[in-house]
Amino acid sequence: MLNVDDTRFRELMTPRTNEYLQRLQPNHPKQSVGMLLPHREVLFGGAAGGGKSDWLLRSALQYVDVPGYAALILRSTVTSLSLAGGLIPRSQEWLAGTGAKWNSQMKTWHFPSGSTLTFGFLSSTQDRYKYASSEFQFIGFEELTEFPREDDYTFMFSRLRGPIGGVVPLRMRATTNPVGVGFAWVKQRFVPGGEPINTAERFFLPSSLDDNPSID
Repeated sequence: MLNVDDTRFRELMTPRTNEYLQRLQPNHPKQSVGMLLPHREVLFGGAAGGGKSDWLLRSALQYVDVPGYAALILRSTVTSLSLAGGLIPRSQEWLAGTGAKWNSQMKTWHFPSGSTLTFGFLSSTQDRYKYASSEFQFIGFEELTEFPREDDYTFMFSRLRGPIGGVVPLRMRATTNPVGVGFAWVKQRFVPGGEPINTAERFFLPSSLDDNPSID
């Protein structure tokens, strides 16, 4: 039987949830760990099939019940987001039958709380200026090594803003497989000298196929 301390420990080890996440299948353990990390910047990277895309979308949805929350998920092309198995069709599957409304032109989910989740792209350096006047509390990059320039990634930190003392943490999250035109800078940023980084602000969470038991 759980005692009071055990119950409190379980609460602390359970990621924040809401009505949109509660209707989904439970997280895999590695996804739960990634959603609990307090670091400003986290990369979930490694082998394909490790549950990274689900983790990114779940993380973006964690605070959509909070008024004014804004999340953005980026990929190198919007086509990649829309392909079968991509994050846009996945979000449509997850959010079907909820109070969330999809705007296909803006590629944005609008929630009853007034919060939003937008899907966008950065195909060139000029694309980043589309977001120059925007503010987000969550920015996610899917397949970070597809982005050739580190400064396009770091520029987006300037869009990561929120009120002082707000309940929503400011989070930059990314996923990647160990290939791509940006592999060198991503490795240097998160696995310098071959050692995964773990600082107060930045964390590398390794992924493997064994982390996702739903994949055959």
